[in-house]
Amino acid sequence: MLDIIIRSALDIVGRTERLIETSKRLLLTEGLDEVEVYELDCEIERLGDAVFVVDEAIRSLARTVGYWPHAARTHGIHRTLH
Repeated sequence: MLDIIIRSALDIVGRTERLIETSKRLLLTEGLDEVEVYELDCEIERLGDAVFVVDEAIRSLARTVGYWPHAARTHGIHRTLH
């Protein structure tokens, strides 16, 4: 289950990164006024920062999940919690 969550979250991160890049290209070509360009640029920056944080959290979760089987054997946890 966690592997599905991790894969899905990484897919969302990838899609969001592509959306940011597309938005940046649009900023260069569209006829937006100065205020709209500034606001869109600020939103892209915030979204980029959020994606970076989410990406790091997902990768940390993936590493942690990778250690769980070892931790379960070490600490005598032999059943699945639901």
